[in-house]
Amino acid sequence: MRVISGKYRGRKLASPADDSVRPTTDRIKETIFNILQWQVEGARVLDLFAGSGALGIECLSRGAEEVVFVDRNPASVALVRQNLKGMDGNFRVVAADFMGVLRSGESKFDLVFVDPPYKSGLGELAVDAVFDLGRLAEDGTVVYEHSSELAYSPKREDVVTRTKVMGSVTVDFVRKKKVGLVTGTFDPITKGHLEVIDEALRLFDEVVVAVLVNPEKECMFTPEERLELINVALSDKTRVKTLFSEDYAFDVARSVGADKLVRGVRGKEDEAYENEMARFNREHGFDTVFVTPERYADVSSTRAREQIAKGDFRLLPDRAIMVAEELMKKRREAQRRD
Repeated sequence: MRVISGKYRGRKLASPADDSVRPTTDRIKETIFNILQWQVEGARVLDLFAGSGALGIECLSRGAEEVVFVDRNPASVALVRQNLKGMDGNFRVVAADFMGVLRSGESKFDLVFVDPPYKSGLGELAVDAVFDLGRLAEDGTVVYEHSSELAYSPKREDVVTRTKVMGSVTVDFVRKKKVGLVTGTFDPITKGHLEVIDEALRLFDEVVVAVLVNPEKECMFTPEERLELINVALSDKTRVKTLFSEDYAFDVARSVGADKLVRGVRGKEDEAYENEMARFNREHGFDTVFVTPERYADVSSTRAREQIAKGDFRLLPDRAIMVAEELMKKRREAQRRD
């Protein structure tokens, strides 16, 4: 085994004397760090089930800020210390059980390597514990190496994974799911809204579109109708959820596990109001991402309602037009009957 890149590139690492410890091969290690290359420098790293220490040492070589090596096997601890001789950097070796280490501290890590013995059953337990005990930094990644015979399928809904299969070995890169909350009255949803939601989907793994109540607005469509139009307009987007709520935006964000709010800003006429709302939500724990539509910056729900009143539905998303026409038709028929 060798260090692949960085300050100690080419340095030989001692391997375990027997098969009790299975070191990550150089080929697999190179693939892992090709994926992680922009995340290592300056990172705080936790190398659970350290074995030979090869993964953590690779991080040290590439400029990690801190590396903590953890293993309860005395032979592995001795091997890690042997491989670290002569190396500079901020690192420490902990001879302890992984769960005890995770439970005993509060530090958050940018990278956590989980590479237990393949048949130990400890891998998924360790991955879940990293998340449950809050030991992963906001944009951190858990690198879980395991046998390809046993696929990793997260039981939790708050993570996303990227899987790399390399023959008999599979590596899952697990991180916290990023959720964006797009709020508004959506009376009705417009092509401008659709552009904001598309941008949110580029920024987040999942987007929740929340129809909220604005007591200062008299709406053309009922909450149920607005949700129906939104669901039809977004029917081709698999990473979107929708809901109606009478709560504040920050309460909704907290309830759906959102990381940030997303708001569309058409121009300077929106800035004062949106900045004030962003300040209010920030005081309650949630920052706001502002998105300015490029193609439909001049489209507003007010303008769409004015056009709809004249029988023109073209400012609505194409998928929603037929539904909106039918809703208005039913409304006119009900008015005639009354």
